[in-house]
Amino acid sequence: PGLVIVLKASTSMQAQDVQPSRLERARHKLRDLLTLRRGDATGLVVYSGSAHLVMPLTRDERIIPIMLEELSPDLMPVDGDVLAGALQEARRLLQRADTPGSVLVVADSVSKTQADELARDNPGLPLQFLAVQAPGTQTDPGLTQTAAALRADVQALSVDEQDITRIARRARNLAAATPGSGEGRPPADAGSFLLPLLALLGLAWSRRGWVVR
Repeated sequence: PGLVIVLKASTSMQAQDVQPSRLERARHKLRDLLTLRRGDATGLVVYSGSAHLVMPLTRDERIIPIMLEELSPDLMPVDGDVLAGALQEARRLLQRADTPGSVLVVADSVSKTQADELARDNPGLPLQFLAVQAPGTQTDPGLTQTAAALRADVQALSVDEQDITRIARRARNLAAATPGSGEGRPPADAGSFLLPLLALLGLAWSRRGWVVR
């Protein structure tokens, strides 16, 4: 089954209430998830004040960890929160791949503006959230509101791998429940070794004033 990871990369993800930082903990959890999903197709969309497709669906589990190491709020053209735009990008990615799949949003919060927009305009995606927050703290209200509106499960960080295990299980269940042939086209990995460099160059060029979505 396909899984599109939608990762927030705004300055808020640099907070260190989760050690060593929210973003670094998210990277660690996603590396574990990719190891657990070895052989399954995974894609990556990153967002802050703009949304970007970083990696199409691929079964090569070596590529996305490389991208995760390079991504940072400093690389993003605009700081902010455009989760709605990132989910639209994820939906297009799954549609192009023509394969059953779901979306995992990895974020510390959702702005009220985005929460209200998504409540009005549901993207119709099978999705779940990994809430990047200090253990024992309350989940961001905007994230909770968005998850409720989209009927999405929210998984808090755990000190062990229980969070990632549950996410991987839900991803399989969500993909199995997605209408479709169940076959689709296999993700095209040809030339994928060039994509990390091209994606990073694209983000850097966007930061210098290129038009972005």
